[in-house]
Amino acid sequence: MKLLFRLALILAGSAAIAAGLSAQTPGGMAGAPPAPDALSINSLGPRMRFNTEVHDAGTNLAGDSFRYTFIITNTGDETLVLSNVIPGCSCVAVSESPPPALTLGAGPAAGSTNTWTREIPPGQTGVIPVQVFTSTLHGAINRTVTVISNDRTRPNVTVHITGEVLQPIEVVPAMAVFNLAADATSNNTQVLKIFNQTKTPLTLFDPQCTTNAFSAVLKTNVAGQEYELTVTVAPASSLPPAFGNTSIQGGISLKSSFTNLSGMNPLQIGVLVTIYPEVTVSPANILLPGGPLPQATTNHIVIRGNTANLTLSGPGANVPGVEVSLNVIQPNRQYYLSVVFPKGFEIQPGQSVLLTVKSNHPRFPVLSVPVMPMFSARRGLPPAVPPPMRTTILPASILARVQPNPSNAPAAAPDPPPRQNPPHP
Repeated sequence: MKLLFRLALILAGSAAIAAGLSAQTPGGMAGAPPAPDALSINSLGPRMRFNTEVHDAGTNLAGDSFRYTFIITNTGDETLVLSNVIPGCSCVAVSESPPPALTLGAGPAAGSTNTWTREIPPGQTGVIPVQVFTSTLHGAINRTVTVISNDRTRPNVTVHITGEVLQPIEVVPAMAVFNLAADATSNNTQVLKIFNQTKTPLTLFDPQCTTNAFSAVLKTNVAGQEYELTVTVAPASSLPPAFGNTSIQGGISLKSSFTNLSGMNPLQIGVLVTIYPEVTVSPANILLPGGPLPQATTNHIVIRGNTANLTLSGPGANVPGVEVSLNVIQPNRQYYLSVVFPKGFEIQPGQSVLLTVKSNHPRFPVLSVPVMPMFSARRGLPPAVPPPMRTTILPASILARVQPNPSNAPAAAPDPPPRQNPPHP
């Protein structure tokens, strides 16, 4: 009985469905299901696949540009549209010359004979010809090109060109660099190796220096392929004494047999010499506001010996009224001068004001620090705002280490107590 009841329900349902379909279409024919929804579920859309996304260009000489053509296959079922191709730097360009013949896939799409392919039908291939200019490159390179398309899974893809760029003539190190102490008395030398990276034999000769502070000697290690350049710097002690670093910049030129390579005849090699001072004075000068000082002002000058033991004594000034005292931070190494300019002090036009202290250093028997006026916009008028009480203040870390004066130095004058600035008239 139950079986007959279920069969009756099934037959009734079938009849109802048939009646509904007959009511929706003329003549009682059922309408076809909507195809677009079914296709959108199974459609791949455009898909972009490269023959490689990283191309190794190997070793190349600077100045020799090279090309590579990336091949793109559309593995989807809709047209692949490349909307833009963006080089990663100015040394990379999308080539406008005809790309080489393709052997992969069904060949490039129409319109791709002059530049990169804009549209690629399903199952077809396109190209992106790329050119890399190497004149400004050196060493390992990794240059990029970003491809933008309507591939919904990978709309932006960055491909890479890697490799190494060598100079036709390689200098190792690229330049001669010297860091010398001011009291150095012996010559300092550095050896540079010069390698010929081309297949053409190289001849170098006649080294010339731009300054007599250094000299160069050329030696052949392997004829036509490898040379050795020895650069020698004169002793730093032969230079005039200075309170700051002394830099000597120059170069060495070598005549070359490579007459057809730009920048290789003559071959230029840079030289940089930095000489550290025997004595450092900081600041090297003092600036005071123009016009009479509205109140007493205290400045500090730190003096440090960088080589042999340094002893200072006899601080003073060449004008009356300026008080200069000597204080020790580190015996035989570091000191500071405390300089007090009285209220009303003014540097007169044409006047030379010097602070001095005697030294046991043979090259610096007297250390001098000039004091100069600092004028406002209207020359000769004092600034509208009175200057601060102390224009140069020693750090607390230095003041904490100050020790008693040496026996040959006068007692340190105490710093004046802080004062309130006078009211403006």
